[in-house]
Amino acid sequence: MIKFNLAILVKLLALLLSASPVYSQTVPPDSIYQLNSTWVDQDGNKRLLSSFSGKKQVMSLIYTHCMHTCPTIVSTMQAIEHKLSEDEKQHVGFILVSLTPSTDTPAVMRDFAKERQLNLDNWSLLTGTAEDVRSLAMVLDIKFQNVADNEVNHSNLITGLDKLGRIQFQEIGVINNANTAVEKLSTF
Repeated sequence: MIKFNLAILVKLLALLLSASPVYSQTVPPDSIYQLNSTWVDQDGNKRLLSSFSGKKQVMSLIYTHCMHTCPTIVSTMQAIEHKLSEDEKQHVGFILVSLTPSTDTPAVMRDFAKERQLNLDNWSLLTGTAEDVRSLAMVLDIKFQNVADNEVNHSNLITGLDKLGRIQFQEIGVINNANTAVEKLSTF
């Protein structure tokens, strides 16, 4: 397996996309918002990652039918949200990106959000093409591999982004790391 250096990958991505004057003028070169892919949210709306700028974001890649790691990741993100003050909640969003876009349709993601009691004022669930998911995973240094029965082996990471989409921290998605993530969110 080829090992990628996250900083080098982000810089390479920035160089590739810097030809676009719109992105180079409004999005820093080390921002994941440089990815110019179109996603679909749980309501069927088309979204660019750059549409999330202006708020800190807590992001992870999951799939809705997972019975192993993904419920822990989502629970950890919910714990982070619950530990934020009401004021902090106004400045932090939560994004879940599907690792199985062929089955995680907007309707499936909306049902998942309802089942998990995610406040869709602060949470966005995104699906996209397999290529777009792979590109985002590479930028976030998330490893994943599709296996039998539409299951996915993947990294258990939660990423904190600043208001401009720059990676500020990554934590293992376990409940014990929720306090650490909240502390880190308050530093940028």
